[in-house]
Amino acid sequence: MTTPLLEPALAPVAPVAPSALDAARPLPRRPTVRRVPRLEPPYDDELPEGHLHLVPQLEELPFEEPAPRRFEHDIDFFDPQPTPRRELPDPEPWATRFVQAVLETLAGCRPSVQLQEWTSPAVHAQVCRAAQERRWISTAGALPAVRSVHVGEPADGVAEVCAVVQRGHRYRAVAARMEGFDGRWRCVALQLG
Repeated sequence: MTTPLLEPALAPVAPVAPSALDAARPLPRRPTVRRVPRLEPPYDDELPEGHLHLVPQLEELPFEEPAPRRFEHDIDFFDPQPTPRRELPDPEPWATRFVQAVLETLAGCRPSVQLQEWTSPAVHAQVCRAAQERRWISTAGALPAVRSVHVGEPADGVAEVCAVVQRGHRYRAVAARMEGFDGRWRCVALQLG
């Protein structure tokens, strides 16, 4: 009795018919030669014959309009009226002055009444409460100072502000949301870090 030398898994594979291999493999492609495209536009005398026409110019660039503002309630005639962005001043210098005024109020150097026109009633009440806590008053007598301001405008007439504030040797963050009402910016939300 003889034993097989190879296991069935290591046995040689039976050859496959050449017609089955050729059908599964695509034929090799021959290389084609093409002209290099011109890098410069054609001269006037090289233009193809035909009529040229002018493309009408759009009055404005086709950028997306900013998102519309949303309000918590309908705006009444006697309420502060929303103002579009094009009728408002640049928000960055305004935000810098506003945040500095808030810091001076919190430090006790400015009366909070001066912020009434620049803030909503809720923000004004928040600043008054924070000023009574006397947390921002420094022992050295140095006022907190605005070091940098970054402004983003997510919607028409809306500016979101983040500021870095130095208070002594420490730095803090201040965030605010400003909306345009009656031709000026008004702070409607304030977060002190």
